[in-house]
Amino acid sequence: MVDYLVSDLHLDHRNIVEYCNRPFDSVEEMNDQLVSNWQAVVDPDDVVLFGGDLTIRESASALLNWLEALPGEIVFVIGNHDGTLLSERDDVYFVEEYRFEHRNVPFRVVHDPADGPSNQTGWLLHGHHHNNHPEQYPLVAHDTRRVNFSVELIDYRPLAMDRLVDYLVCGERFADKAAAERALDAQDEA
Repeated sequence: MVDYLVSDLHLDHRNIVEYCNRPFDSVEEMNDQLVSNWQAVVDPDDVVLFGGDLTIRESASALLNWLEALPGEIVFVIGNHDGTLLSERDDVYFVEEYRFEHRNVPFRVVHDPADGPSNQTGWLLHGHHHNNHPEQYPLVAHDTRRVNFSVELIDYRPLAMDRLVDYLVCGERFADKAAAERALDAQDEA
């Protein structure tokens, strides 16, 4: 069972701060905050669906060092910047795509939505586009049944799967986590 999801941390990637307008003054601050946010949310027994692009460094040692800092069991969907592939570890399972159900909602996960099926059933979960094409790749695109779970759209921390399903039940399009939370708050007040 998947407890949390997050994609595209891009640890050690200096250019990503400007490219995605991340709210950090340095790559070191970004690395520290992203790892700290993960550690604050995820327990060692939780399962995290990671949508790819953990680090910009293409070495096994860099990837292993970051994985050591991240608690939980990780289903690691390989991204376009994950050039170094490792064999499975006890707490990390590397895949090209992944399928699962959560609260009876079917999901298929790929890093780049271009690699997903054109006629999927259920929801396609992906990263890759960050916050750069918000009209085409918002957090929730109900009309195309896609979820972009890039870290920029989910407040730079893993998102609980239960909360994501709450967003999907609304039947609306959400640019990011903040928009989805406002909608749920409005429903609660009604």
